[in-house]
Amino acid sequence: MQGFWCVNVSWKQNEVRGNDPQMSKMAAINNMQTLHIWDTVYSADCVEWCPVVPYQNVFVCGTYQLAQSQNAEVKKLDSDCFLTDQEKSEENAVSDPCSRLGRLYLFAIDSSRGLCLLQTLEMPAILDCKWCHCKIYGKILLAVANSVGDVLIYEMHAREAEADENNIKNVESEPWLSCNLSLVCNCIIAQDVNSETLALSLDWSTGCWKFKDAEENVLISVSDSKGCISVLRLNHLALEKTECWKAHGFEAWITAFDYWNSSVIYTGGDDCRFQVYDLRTGTQHPISSSRAHEAGVTSLHSNAKSFNIGYDENIRIWDTRCVKHPVSSTPLGGGVWRLKWDPHRWQHLLAACMHGGFCVLDYADKTKPPFVVATYREHQSLAYGSDWCHLMGEAAMNHVKDQIVPTNRPAEDLRLVATCSFYDHKLCVSALK
Repeated sequence: MQGFWCVNVSWKQNEVRGNDPQMSKMAAINNMQTLHIWDTVYSADCVEWCPVVPYQNVFVCGTYQLAQSQNAEVKKLDSDCFLTDQEKSEENAVSDPCSRLGRLYLFAIDSSRGLCLLQTLEMPAILDCKWCHCKIYGKILLAVANSVGDVLIYEMHAREAEADENNIKNVESEPWLSCNLSLVCNCIIAQDVNSETLALSLDWSTGCWKFKDAEENVLISVSDSKGCISVLRLNHLALEKTECWKAHGFEAWITAFDYWNSSVIYTGGDDCRFQVYDLRTGTQHPISSSRAHEAGVTSLHSNAKSFNIGYDENIRIWDTRCVKHPVSSTPLGGGVWRLKWDPHRWQHLLAACMHGGFCVLDYADKTKPPFVVATYREHQSLAYGSDWCHLMGEAAMNHVKDQIVPTNRPAEDLRLVATCSFYDHKLCVSALK
């Protein structure tokens, strides 16, 4: 059976219900150890680990900051971070009144070096970013959606080693040390370039194993603040918009591919609708639509093994053969903003629950609703971004052994996650025990 998880978010702030047994269980479980904490300066809203070997200890974090006025002081980067001339000009270009500022951070974790900042890029505010699941044209690619309706494709590559012999040895043994991002191409998704359009979310069509090493028909689906969905095709490292349609009456918060069938696109909007479109039959009307949600649908994510996903303060499981009614519903509280399948066994869900913090749910038994097995309360603000590291067990331990507290659990059980929160601009890397 293929299914689809869908959650919609409630914007009320009284979501956590004291008489809810699931909420009580969440409050009682706190078994994630913080390994690293970083102040992102700007409000942090998305974090994504690189899925491609040998860079799975590398991740990015995107930020969003509203500049109040031209004279408003913008906090500078740490003194050991230097802006290029291009980055300085980009910073000046987005300093207009009420403009939205963003920074994209490239990080790596290492046992001896800790959390390493590899690069900082200044740009308009970032609302979403995702790595391509596999190399395309031999390149590791990252897509970024920003507040001016632009989708940017970056390539991550290793800089050439300097002549110093020690540097060459370090780069050979630790290739991530020399990683940086460079812009490859971009595409404006706005239908009307004179109206303000924010690119809110994006997804690659490459999530299923059958797309490994594929270079044909690589697609990116993008949702925006006007309620539209755009489909972009990556053709020889250039982006072209092939489809664009009005899918929702208000903001289209989220879009996701069905990784088993990249012609099928799921969308969720502030109009409380969860919809399914098939590119083969046209996008004038959805092939299926659900109003089961009581608030805006904010997150969708396809399970590359057998299920697909999305979210509200309830997590709902769907059979994709019939999306009129969910198979089950699990309340989490706080308003679920993002939810990610673990990339190892596709049995656990990492949820960012805004006012309710972060939690991990177990869905090993597909006949029952998921249940909470871990919570994380390190953040003091809106829980927005979360992702699983693609390393696990001993491979993950090699990058955190100097930070992690020993336990009696076997090393193969170790999982790493990154989380970020908004107003306290905090980024955390933690271990799931």
